[in-house]
Amino acid sequence: MGSIIEFDTGYLNTTAGKYKISCLTLGAIGLVACSIARVGGRQYVSLASFAFLVTAILLLILICKASLRQSSLWLKVEVVVCVILTICYIVASIDIFRVCWYYLFDRFDLGPFIGSLIATICSIFATLTYASDTALKCRESSGSGSTSNV
Repeated sequence: MGSIIEFDTGYLNTTAGKYKISCLTLGAIGLVACSIARVGGRQYVSLASFAFLVTAILLLILICKASLRQSSLWLKVEVVVCVILTICYIVASIDIFRVCWYYLFDRFDLGPFIGSLIATICSIFATLTYASDTALKCRESSGSGSTSNV
């Protein structure tokens, strides 16, 4: 009899685990910067919050259910989720950059500008991290699909 929960923090030391931790950290910093500076990028906040929540849930699932990591179906699900989150962050990056531009040139307000600038930088790095995670998952998915004859 195996246990239902297979708690394994070893996933955090893998490249995919480090990507998820990075995405969570960058998302949290960007959201906190927007909150502290009272930046009004609603689209950014909602998309970044969605990505943060989905990534946190995925990370918890992968830590608590280690056997999922070897499943080719789960890997394909993760590819789809990573693509969706990458697209979310591309749109969020554009939105927060627009807000940053507004606070710098249209309304020169230093506090919201700095907050939106930090959020823009975090958003760009989060986009790159999600895209890298997507590429990693695609390579793993194509590699596991061609070697598995079961």
